Amino acid sequence: MRTKVDSHASKYKFEESQAPRLTDGDDWFHYIADRAAKLNCYGEEFAEMRERLGGIEPATDMETRRELQAEVDAAVFHAYGLDEEEMQFVLDDFHRVSNPRIMTEAYFEKVAEKYAHLRDVGPME
Repeated sequence: MRTKVDSHASKYKFEESQAPRLTDGDDWFHYIADRAAKLNCYGEEFAEMRERLGGIEPATDMETRRELQAEVDAAVFHAYGLDEEEMQFVLDDFHRVSNPRIMTEAYFEKVAEKYAHLRDVGPME
């Protein structure tokens, strides 16, 4: 998607993408959506949305945010149906960047650990 989108995203680009179409009831839907909400719905402007989502607690400290992000990344690999070798290929292909995003070797190792854990237990809360 990032190679096809400049300043706006047309609906058809999403429809043509190979992104999994997760909906309520799919194995990974709530696992990913709940963590994404904790990462994105912070601040007073999102108070009403947090309540609609069941009173989620937003993640504000960096350690918790990195943990949630690694869990989301690992779950997305599962949602796409990638096996461990394919997951590792994707992680190895990403550039390691320290700023502004912290895409370090340690982070990618954490994603791989989360992937293995989710492979064993599934999207349990």
